[in-house]
Amino acid sequence: MPKKVKKSEVKRVETKNFKVYNYLILVLFGAFIILITTFKISGDDDIFWHLETGRYIVDNKVVPSSDVFGFATAGKEWIPFEWGWDVLAYFSYQTGGYAGVSVLRTIFFVMMFYLLFKIISKFGLSLNISIIVFIILLSGIYERLLVKPQISSYLFFCMILYLLLDYRHSGRNSRKIFFLPLIFLVWTNMHMGVIAGAVIFSIFAISELIIYLKPGSFSDKSNEPVSRKQMLILAAVFFSSLLMLLLNPQGLHTYAYVYNHLQMKMMEDVFEWRSPFDKIFEGTIYLYIYYVFIAGSLVILYYSFKKKDLFVGLLIVVFTAFSFRSSRFSIDFMVVSAIFLIIAVEYIIRNADKKSFAETLISSPVIKIVIIVLISGGIVMLPGSKLYELMNFDRVTGFGVNTNDYPAGAVNFIKANYISTGSKPFNTYDCGGYLIWEIPGEKNFIDSRGLSDEIYYSYKALNYKMPGFEQKMDSYGFDYVLWFFPGLPMNTGEIQASIVSYLIKKETWKLVYWDDNSFVFVKNDPRFKDIIDLYQYKYANPYFYIFDKEPLKKATYDDPKRIIEEVQRNYRLNPDGVFIRSMARSLNIPLSR
Repeated sequence: MPKKVKKSEVKRVETKNFKVYNYLILVLFGAFIILITTFKISGDDDIFWHLETGRYIVDNKVVPSSDVFGFATAGKEWIPFEWGWDVLAYFSYQTGGYAGVSVLRTIFFVMMFYLLFKIISKFGLSLNISIIVFIILLSGIYERLLVKPQISSYLFFCMILYLLLDYRHSGRNSRKIFFLPLIFLVWTNMHMGVIAGAVIFSIFAISELIIYLKPGSFSDKSNEPVSRKQMLILAAVFFSSLLMLLLNPQGLHTYAYVYNHLQMKMMEDVFEWRSPFDKIFEGTIYLYIYYVFIAGSLVILYYSFKKKDLFVGLLIVVFTAFSFRSSRFSIDFMVVSAIFLIIAVEYIIRNADKKSFAETLISSPVIKIVIIVLISGGIVMLPGSKLYELMNFDRVTGFGVNTNDYPAGAVNFIKANYISTGSKPFNTYDCGGYLIWEIPGEKNFIDSRGLSDEIYYSYKALNYKMPGFEQKMDSYGFDYVLWFFPGLPMNTGEIQASIVSYLIKKETWKLVYWDDNSFVFVKNDPRFKDIIDLYQYKYANPYFYIFDKEPLKKATYDDPKRIIEEVQRNYRLNPDGVFIRSMARSLNIPLSR
C-alpha cells in the first residue's frame, strides 16, 4: 500500500498542477451524488414497513419481539434487527416528510464518498483514476441507492476502512481507532452488514498478528510490523468491537434469528439473495460492472502479492468468494474493494515501462476534461429524469412517492370508506408495507419482511389459484382483498392468472374499486352493503373487457345506463387510466371530469 504522505511534505501526485480541474471535478461529483440520490420512492415496499416499525417503536417505546403488523402472523417471532435504522428513518420523515427521508439517504452516500476521497487524499492517489473507479462503482450499486438499511452498511464499510488504513499508515499510533467499538455499537442496531464489518476487522487483526509473528514475510518499509504494545491495544479494540455486536435488544439471539430467517425456502424467490450469475441479472448494467470488479480483484491480488500486503489480499479473497453467493453480497464486495482497486491500478501504472502513458492516465488534463463533461452531462439529465430514461430505469427525480408504483388510489379508497376497520385483508406481497403505513393500526396478510414460509406459500397458492385455494380463503376468513400489480396494462395476463379472475365471477365477492394497477374486492355481506350499492362494478372492469367479454357485451343491451355510469365513475377517479380510456373508446362512452 502506498506510504502515507506527511502533511509537512505534501506534494501533488500529479506531475502537473491542475488544481482548478480537480476542484471542479470534486464539486461536480458532489452535485451528481446529491442529484442521483434524490428520486421518488418507487418499486420498493420495504421502506414503508421500515417507517411503520419506526413509528411503532417511537409510539410504544419498545422494540417488538413478535409480529405486530400481520393478522395471520400475529404473535409469531419477529426481531426487527434494523430497528435503529427504522427509528432514524421515521424521525427523518417526521422532520421533513418524504423529502426528509430522501435527504437522509443523500447524507449517507455523500458521507460514504467523502470518506473514500479522504482515503485517496491521505495516500496521494490520482484523482483521475479515483473518479473513474467511483463512477464505475456508482453504476454497479445504482439499483441499491434505495432508502433501506443496507446503505448504512455501505457507509460503515468506508468508515472502518478509513480508520484501519489510517491506523496502519500512521505507524499504528492513530487514536482514531478507538472509535471502532462505538461504530460497531451503532451498526449492530442498524443493519446485519455489521457481520461483514466484523469480518473486515477480523481479517485486519489476524493479518496484523501474522505480521507481528512473521515480520520478515509480510512487511516492508511501507508496512512495518506492530510492536507488542500496539498489538495489545489493537486486540483490546478488536474484542471490544466484537462485544458491541451483542448490545442489541435480543443479544446473541438476534444472529440466530437472522441465520434461520435466511434459511427459509422463500428466500429463493427474493432477487437480492440470488446469485449474481442468475439469469434474472443477464444483460444488466449491474452484472457488467460486477464482472469489472471481479477482474479488478485479480489486479488487487497481484498488487497485494507484490507489496506483501496480507490484509488486502485476504480481504479481497474473502469478499470475492462471498460475492458469488448473492447479489446483495456482490454490492458489499464492490464497495469494499473500490479503494483497493484504485491503489492497485495506480501501482501498476506507476511501475509501467512507459512513463508518459502513466503520466497521461494519472494527471492528463484531457482525461480531467472528459470526466467533467461526463459528470456535467449526468447532472443536466437528472432533473428531468432523462438519465433514468436513457438507462431504461423506472425512477423519477424529486421527492415523495411515485404513486404509479403503489396502490395509492386503492388504499385511499379503503381508508375513505373505512373498509379496513376490524377487517382481515388478503393483500398481494408487494403492497403489505404500504398498506400498514398508509392506514396506521391496519393489519396485513403478508409483506416483504418474509416472516413465514407457510404464509408466503399460502399467499402464492391463493394468488395463483393453486389446488385447495378456496379452502384456504375460507380458513383465513378474509373480509376484503387488495390486489396490486404495477404496470398491469403491459402485463394483462396477470389478471387472468391471478385470484382476480376468480373473485370477479364469484357472487360472494364484489369489486368496488379498480385502476391500472390494483383491485379492491369486499365480501358480499351486510357489513359492506352500502359500499357495494354505491361503488360496485358489475360490468365495467378490465377482466370483462379483455378476457371474459360476454357479460360486458350482454350488458350493453340489457343495462346500458349502468355501464355508462360505471365507466364515467371510474374515469373521474382515474382520468389517466389506460384501461378505462380504452374501454370508453370501444364502447363509445363520452368521458368528462
